[in-house]
Amino acid sequence: MTEKEDFIIQKPYQPTKEEKQAIRELKEKASGIVPEDWDSKKIYIKSFKENLREDMYKKQNELCAFCRIHIPSACVPMHREHIVYKKDHPEWMFLPQNLCIACPICNQYKGTAEVLTKPRTKTYPKSGKDFRIIHPLYDKYSDHIELLEDILYKGKTKKGSFTIETCHLYRVGLAEERVKNKMYENNKGNIIAELINLLSLPDLNVDKKERFIQFVENIVQNYKQEEG
Repeated sequence: MTEKEDFIIQKPYQPTKEEKQAIRELKEKASGIVPEDWDSKKIYIKSFKENLREDMYKKQNELCAFCRIHIPSACVPMHREHIVYKKDHPEWMFLPQNLCIACPICNQYKGTAEVLTKPRTKTYPKSGKDFRIIHPLYDKYSDHIELLEDILYKGKTKKGSFTIETCHLYRVGLAEERVKNKMYENNKGNIIAELINLLSLPDLNVDKKERFIQFVENIVQNYKQEEG
């Protein structure tokens, strides 16, 4: 795992004065703040969402908070992710500490999952120990997840395993993407040896295992043909 992947966000997004006022106005409505307010047409609510996405995209090194894969913003826009589901706690919906950037697939799989160790808490937690999932502002990724040969995800803690299961980090597309990234960035000979070693593991934590094995075997075979 690279240092770039192993980030902790040091400072959440800081809303502008106008954005804070717009959020305050939503909270002061007679009905109070509701999940539908996330789609408010107020100018400064829109700016809050756009500015937050740009700010967090940079602070997260252009990586998804959960799979730590790079997604080019020009191709697939990162989703603004409520770490604690907004319908469970609408009062935290615009809280910068509860917002990060996730790729569309991790965001979809995480869905409405309960991520708090104490779901009935009334105050937003200030420590990673209060979350079942890796929190990008509180947790160091490598403390909870190991990347076998920088490709396959393996939980080191309950939190790491929960993150893997909840976001389906065992999906074959992630494994294939990480293999391709390694082939571009490193010495191919060393990578081929690592891939061969990876296939020798007794339990490959990846769905569609046969597809992944075939994918790796094709890469190894092509490399051997290129080397003559």
